Amino acid sequence: MGQHLSRVMWVAWISLLAASGTSSAPDRDTVTVMTYNIFHDGEDSRRAVAAWSDRREAVVGTIRSRAPDVVGLQEAEVWQVAWLVDQMPAYAAVARGPYEDPGLVDAETVAILYLRERLELAESGHFWYSESPESPGSYGSSAYGGMSRPRMATWVRLVDRETPGRQGFYVYNTHFIADAQATDPGVARFKSAEMLVRRISDRAHPQAPFLVIGDLNTESEEWPLRYLLGSRCESDDACPTPEPTPEVRMIDSWAWWHPGDTQTGTRCNAATGDDGMRVDYVLVWEPGPEARICDSEDGSCEIPGILSAEIVESGSGCPSDHKPVVAEIELPVPE
Repeated sequence: MGQHLSRVMWVAWISLLAASGTSSAPDRDTVTVMTYNIFHDGEDSRRAVAAWSDRREAVVGTIRSRAPDVVGLQEAEVWQVAWLVDQMPAYAAVARGPYEDPGLVDAETVAILYLRERLELAESGHFWYSESPESPGSYGSSAYGGMSRPRMATWVRLVDRETPGRQGFYVYNTHFIADAQATDPGVARFKSAEMLVRRISDRAHPQAPFLVIGDLNTESEEWPLRYLLGSRCESDDACPTPEPTPEVRMIDSWAWWHPGDTQTGTRCNAATGDDGMRVDYVLVWEPGPEARICDSEDGSCEIPGILSAEIVESGSGCPSDHKPVVAEIELPVPE
């Protein structure tokens, strides 16, 4: 109920400003962002997901149908990213494989695509969920849940070309470990969320807003997501945080736009029609007064405007075993 009231109040606030024609609010940039796990180049007969050659046009069509400014891909192999950019030349890509050799063509990326005419790449980077996050190919030991393969995040800072003097906004794209790829996948995902929060807190432009997109392999009530949304806990098996970590808060854009819906999932299974769990997310920074981008005398902040959020359906077929999530977001952008 609280989330629903917040949405109504936000829409009313925007309407009031439009009617008055004046505002003391900071400038805002509206961006459309999509997260999409495209299921590498294989096929999955259990879910009626065809080989890449038979579904790749549908993947392109799905992205084009929403024309996002930014797209975060998961499981997109290096060569697939190159193919997609060739098909959609309006986009540029930041991507690398997870291993020491960044160009292995069959290595899965967490690529970020962005509209090159609108957005300029100001910064970018990658880190790995391990005790050595700067080491390509590294993955967590038992303290990280005993991962059996590397998982990573790719990040960018993008600036609108029409306002080059601004700090722009950050996007972090990631893919948390799956159950079969760690001895304790819950711990592995929680430790990944913890590192992600630390990295976001240490961003070079702390006033610049950020988005987190990706396949988190985590349901909404599980600790990795609750942690990203700002909850903190005492150390236990479900939330094994060993030390205080930054107070970074995020909003689950889809849940904010669809309050109370705990049934809709983001998996695609054409064989059964089951949409499974919701594990794909577009998360938006919820700034507090310490962000210093607030416009009221008491220091309170309006949350970013989540103008829409939806899980994209692709007709009767499944171009992937995941459905993309797309959100239109109005971000406060400081000078």
